[in-house]
Amino acid sequence: MNNNQQQTKWSQFLSLIVVFFFWGFVAASNDILIPVFKKWFVLSQVQSQLVAWAFYVAYFVGSVIFFIISIKTDILQKFGYKKTLAVGLVISAIGAFLFVPAASAASFWFFLTALFIVGLGFSVQQIVANPLAIKMGSAQTGAHRLTMAGGINSLGTTIGPILVGIALFGMGNKEESTPKNENLTKIEVVKNEYQIHKEELSKNILELRTDNEDEPAKVNQVISIVQTNISDLEKEMTSIDQNASADESQVDAYSTKLGEIKQRSTNISYPIGFVKEHLKLVKTPFIVLGIAFILVAIFMLFSKIEDPAKEEEAIIDEGSEKFSVLKYPQLYLGMLAIFLYVGVEVSIISNLPALLHTKEFGGVLEYNIAPFVSLYWGSLMIGRWNGSINVFNISKISNMVLKFIVPFIAFIIIIIANELSGRSVSQFYIYAIWIVAFIIMSFIGGKNAGKTLMIFGIAGAVMMFLGLVYPDKEIAKYFFISGGLFCSIMWPAIFDLAIAGLGKNTGKASSFLIMMILGGGIIPLVQGYICDFDLTDKAGIMGLTWTHFSYVVPIVCFIYVAFYGFITPKILKKQGIIMGEIEDSAH
Repeated sequence: MNNNQQQTKWSQFLSLIVVFFFWGFVAASNDILIPVFKKWFVLSQVQSQLVAWAFYVAYFVGSVIFFIISIKTDILQKFGYKKTLAVGLVISAIGAFLFVPAASAASFWFFLTALFIVGLGFSVQQIVANPLAIKMGSAQTGAHRLTMAGGINSLGTTIGPILVGIALFGMGNKEESTPKNENLTKIEVVKNEYQIHKEELSKNILELRTDNEDEPAKVNQVISIVQTNISDLEKEMTSIDQNASADESQVDAYSTKLGEIKQRSTNISYPIGFVKEHLKLVKTPFIVLGIAFILVAIFMLFSKIEDPAKEEEAIIDEGSEKFSVLKYPQLYLGMLAIFLYVGVEVSIISNLPALLHTKEFGGVLEYNIAPFVSLYWGSLMIGRWNGSINVFNISKISNMVLKFIVPFIAFIIIIIANELSGRSVSQFYIYAIWIVAFIIMSFIGGKNAGKTLMIFGIAGAVMMFLGLVYPDKEIAKYFFISGGLFCSIMWPAIFDLAIAGLGKNTGKASSFLIMMILGGGIIPLVQGYICDFDLTDKAGIMGLTWTHFSYVVPIVCFIYVAFYGFITPKILKKQGIIMGEIEDSAH
């Protein structure tokens, strides 16, 4: 076949990339669910990270099952790509619909089971959709199509948190989401935090008084506990009013007291009926998702999508029988790199709500978290859209101009989407500085996979370090969020290096790499475990809360990824393999 003459099957491809959108939409929406579940199920931070664990461990389990079955029979060749893809969509739909009984039962473990099933379906879709996108046309433009699909994936990660945030909390209030700390004294800032927490607890009391589902005795007991916290807050606020010129140590004492009251509030076990009432809002977005999965599955079955030719049948089995991961250092080192990369990508954002909720980062409440989640995942969109420019055959000058323009177009989309949701994001404008830094580094890395991976790994580690030490926490949070920019190109770079020189064993190697998405479930647990030291050690470490200090975990991950980018080209060179240029994609 002359691949150069085979045109992209656009009508088929455009229907396929809807699936990529779903992956991003659900994965990013998990970060909105984490603080919600943490609050209403009274979870520790490490327990709340089980949301990410359930979702990403499903990728590992699904890939292993698919791999074991594939040893006996080639599923894709036997059943076809679109039928297998439809099955994956139906599995995810079942998981999405299970959110309804999970919310009705107010069971955290039921929710985790539902998420696991959604992720299980996604693992099947991942295995099918990636190679199918590549094969929908010329081999020379396969990576280009995967790049475009990756951009749609990132669009899903950007707007997913916004839409789920609207479903759970309603349209935003620009006045509430605008930072109020500007032009305020330290004692005024602390008093404002007291007032916000008081209003939240007062709202809970009003709702508890209309609770007809639970035992009156239990409701009254919880109301009494909440009122005690409100009384303590009012007592401290009165003291603040009488001490407007409080010195630094007194301000710290008030902040410490607020932290203690907030901790008591977090540990309140609300009546089951009351919790069910708040969780019922989770049902709607996942019912819509479940229906969408079913509709896309039906569309796939009746679409004109053709299964790729059985070109692989001519491959001799001899190579696969002798295949061993340990024979290829680029592969086993790459498996660890994928594990840590996916882990750090998920961990940075899944622990960010807890960080922003701390006193020094402004005590951001659950309903104002969505814009930050959107900006983080939008950062991956910025990076991937920037990388996708390389796939077009344009002049060097046009390429350079677009590399400055396209990232800011993506940034404007993020701003507009959040503004339309009713939330003020004027504070995000300063993020343009990080985008410029990213663009400069992308020019330095060029299209070389190893060099780009090394530079972005180092940059990610530096950003995490600056987030730990920068004194202004309003700025420091953007160092952490910028991790999304530097994660954006890591998947294709690692993948390209890991499968280089594997020839007929590339398929098996790819399945091992996809299994390592498991890191998205493990690394957040490690970071969440460190966060939970704040529960028993109020003094923190090195002047930081443990939640803040937990971002040393991403530093370690980024350093290893940088090392992999540095060492692998040297390993490949010894094997007589000289790496070509990188093409951007997304997992």
